[in-house]
Amino acid sequence: MQSNTKIYLVLIVILGFVGYNLLVMHDIKTDVAKFDNKIDSIQTTIDSISIANEQLDLKIESLHSEIKTIDGDISRVENNISNIKIKTNEKINNVDTFTFNQLVSFFTDRYNDIIKDEESTDGKTESSDSKSRN
Repeated sequence: MQSNTKIYLVLIVILGFVGYNLLVMHDIKTDVAKFDNKIDSIQTTIDSISIANEQLDLKIESLHSEIKTIDGDISRVENNISNIKIKTNEKINNVDTFTFNQLVSFFTDRYNDIIKDEESTDGKTESSDSKSRN
């Protein structure tokens, strides 16, 4: 009978503990509405961040397209520079093939046109200066 008493005593202690817990747990109140408000405010923040993220994604896409356009422009400029270098090298190499008389003729013809243009503009200036002096 002593073993039965121990079992009953253990059962009474367990039932007492369970009953005590039920009474204590019943007193704990959770403010569910407060948590719902926090969840709603967090969801609103997440939604606004998602919208901002989508706008940034659109901006990134537009910047990528601008970068592609600029890259194309840079490629065209580089091609133009290389073409100019090739043409300049051809002209430099052609100068080496000119004889002395051809070089003299080339520079004389070239700079005679410039000198004539300067004389014609200087003559107009001198004649208008002489008229204003009289």
